[in-house]
Amino acid sequence: MPLLMVFVCVSIYGQDTRNSWQANVLYGSKIKTAGFGLTFNLTGKKHEFSPSINLYLKKDGVNLKEINFDYHRLYGIGSKVKVFPIIGFGLNSWEGSGQENETKYGLNLGLGGRYDINSRFHAGFQYKYSAMSESGSQTVPMLTIGYKL
Repeated sequence: MPLLMVFVCVSIYGQDTRNSWQANVLYGSKIKTAGFGLTFNLTGKKHEFSPSINLYLKKDGVNLKEINFDYHRLYGIGSKVKVFPIIGFGLNSWEGSGQENETKYGLNLGLGGRYDINSRFHAGFQYKYSAMSESGSQTVPMLTIGYKL
């Protein structure tokens, strides 16, 4: 998997890129609370590599932090809309509430879309299933707003 990510990054840099910072508002179905995050989109014409970090609001004494490394294959619908499948991997850190601190890892699969508001901003959504080790799996719907560099 790491070799695949290196190949994707090299392929994206070979294209005409339009990178962006993206703010995320999300909800975790396992922890049952909202969260927020930040993503850097390394974007080419058809491919995007999107590492992100997300923090969930504390619930019942439990903190959840996650780091994701996702790949998107972009499909344009007109000049302003892009849709994409999501595949990647993630690491989750569960802490608190008398339980042992646990780090879980797994696979991310999902769908997303994005609308270019203007030449600098885009808004979008993602719906992702994170299949994590040791019963850490959850669905994560997400709303996004991005600023293009």
